[in-house]
Amino acid sequence: MSEGKNLTTSEVRELEAGSNFKVTGAVVSAKVRYDKNRRPFWEMSVTDAQGSLDAKIWSNARWWDARDGQKIPLSPENLDLQKELLNSPVGVFGTVTEFKGRSQYQFNEIYLLDGNKYPLSLFLERSPVPVEDMERELREIIDKCGEPVKIFLEHVFQGPFMNAFRNAPAAVSHHHAYVHGLLEHTLAVTRGAVGLAEAYIAGGADVDLDIVIAGSLLHDIGKLDAYSLDPFPSMTVPGTVIDHIPLGYARFARLTEEYDLKPEAALAIGHILVSHHGRREYGSPVLPATPEALIVSAADELDFVMYCWSASSESPRGESEVSEYHPSAQRRFWKRANSGGDNGKKGQ
Repeated sequence: MSEGKNLTTSEVRELEAGSNFKVTGAVVSAKVRYDKNRRPFWEMSVTDAQGSLDAKIWSNARWWDARDGQKIPLSPENLDLQKELLNSPVGVFGTVTEFKGRSQYQFNEIYLLDGNKYPLSLFLERSPVPVEDMERELREIIDKCGEPVKIFLEHVFQGPFMNAFRNAPAAVSHHHAYVHGLLEHTLAVTRGAVGLAEAYIAGGADVDLDIVIAGSLLHDIGKLDAYSLDPFPSMTVPGTVIDHIPLGYARFARLTEEYDLKPEAALAIGHILVSHHGRREYGSPVLPATPEALIVSAADELDFVMYCWSASSESPRGESEVSEYHPSAQRRFWKRANSGGDNGKKGQ
């Protein structure tokens, strides 16, 4: 599988219709479908460290088993999609097509590759922000707190907890769904919440900045139990049937007992954890009822929507400045031609 330059998924997404490409990645989903004539075709998603690429594989595509260094023809009907393809490395040759003004992708040749030569760690998407920089920022934020909150946070963000928190994704698909994603999202929420809190404090509001910081840093700790890297972001059974908000409060309650956090502070921070989604229909059992909880909820929602804006794609109708409808954010985004230009700074 050596013909042509190997592209990343992000490079493929920049190609024009009619372009050919070659990608090496891992299969994160593969499903058999049937056309109106009952002929099978496949829908496959392949991921690398730059993101994912969804493609169709028509019945005339060629499949090869190259796991032992040979090029042996395969019949896809005989493949166990879950055992032989899911979370396995593949090489694909494909073509960019266009449908209603929107780029689509098809894989014309699929090679099953040796997992020892192409370990899945090569294809794990990671935060674009260096993890060392994020850990340094986390420590600087904690240092801004006074006692007893500072001591409590120092105890929490260490050892096995910190190792898990550092690597965890923030979601399976909606936002920051990659290694170090939870840390990246948490810092963005904390940054925004601190800015809001300081603005309201300057205006005379009674806001406890330590509680805002602690609530921001801890608001999504339930995701450590709700999601896993197996090896790609996936939902756990507890995450599916309980959800990260109650899981997070349960974990927080154990931490407060372990580190003897004062009941008043524990109640204020705990309220942020259970209310941070802002609405009951979004999973919060209660609504934000304190200035600190209102601020963290607003910062969390804003970071989610800003991420969706950044990741949104062009409208299928070819409106270059307006995105297609984003179901999670419940809107279409306007990506102005001068966004991030002379009057702004592009994000990392």
